[in-house]
Amino acid sequence: MRKRSILLFLVVLSMPVMAGPKIYTVAAGKLKGQPELEGEKASGYYIWLDKEGLHVRWTAKDKPLLFTGRLDTDRPIKTIERIRKLAGGWARSHGNRIVLYSSTVRPGDIDGFDLTVAGGRKVELILDIDGEPPTAEQVFLGKNEKHPKGVPLRLRLR
Repeated sequence: MRKRSILLFLVVLSMPVMAGPKIYTVAAGKLKGQPELEGEKASGYYIWLDKEGLHVRWTAKDKPLLFTGRLDTDRPIKTIERIRKLAGGWARSHGNRIVLYSSTVRPGDIDGFDLTVAGGRKVELILDIDGEPPTAEQVFLGKNEKHPKGVPLRLRLR
C-alpha cells in the first residue's frame, strides 16, 4: 500500500502543470502617445495612453471584421466612452472592473473606446479578431506603433 501511494505521488509530481496562456506585460512608456490612425493602413488594434486615459481602437483593412474582447482593471472604472455611438456593436462595463466589447468594422472604419480608471496601475486585455487572438503584428502600441511580444496583454498604466 505504501509503495502504491509513493508511486501515485511521483506520477502526480511528474504531470505538467496546467497553466493559462502566458500574459505579456507592456510598460507604460511603450503606450505613450496617440498613433497615426488610418483605417486603410492595417487591420488590428491600436492602444495608447495619455493624460485623458487609456484608448483602444480597432480597424479593418480588406474586409469587415468582428472585434471582441475583455479588459480587467485593478481599480474601479471611472468612465468608458465608445467613439462610434451610432454604429452597431457595444462597449460597456460589466461590474466595476471589467469592460466587454463587440463591434464589426468595415474596411477603412475605426471604432473603439476610451477608458479612465482612477488610480489604476494595470489593465489586462483579451483581444479577438473574428474569434481568434490577433497576432502581435496586429497590435500597435503608443505613438511609435510598436508591437507587443504576444497577446493577451497586461498593460502597466504608470
